Amino acid sequence: MGFLREFHSNASVVKHLNKTFIAHIPNVSKPETVKDFHPIILVNSLYKVLAKILSNRMKKVMNSVIGETQMAFVKNSHIIDSFVIASEIIHKWKGNSTGGLLVKLDFEKAYDSVDHSFLDSTMKDMGFRFKWRNWISWCISSPSLVVLVNGSPTKEFFVEKGFAKGTRCRISFSIS
Repeated sequence: MGFLREFHSNASVVKHLNKTFIAHIPNVSKPETVKDFHPIILVNSLYKVLAKILSNRMKKVMNSVIGETQMAFVKNSHIIDSFVIASEIIHKWKGNSTGGLLVKLDFEKAYDSVDHSFLDSTMKDMGFRFKWRNWISWCISSPSLVVLVNGSPTKEFFVEKGFAKGTRCRISFSIS
């Protein structure tokens, strides 16, 4: 697989490899509005191979770079564990006269708005080497999107800041 050797050496490959097509599939037999369609993301299969390789390499170090209190992206840990712990704390406080303060932070959209330079500096601070950071940088900064309208591609456009929701960038970080 020559493209993997090229990526390993240059932290980039041919431009079209990082192109995502978005097709809209009707949810109903006779669609009339935009809400009647469901977007389907079509990702280049070579990119999927590359993303899987990067994910597998990342799995090996996840426990050393993710804190003990982190519930997501850690093997044998589930995000639901956070809710169980919070419920236990609330139950304990209800029976305690001192009370307490509970703060809920919603990071639902955090992934979609990560600044690329912030991600790079965070990875650097965590000890990731320059080559690895370049690989990740290519994956998140080079994607282009093309919408298919009646099977025909529209003009290509590029993701400029953060991660475009639903793009293959998520695949790079789907580590479980």
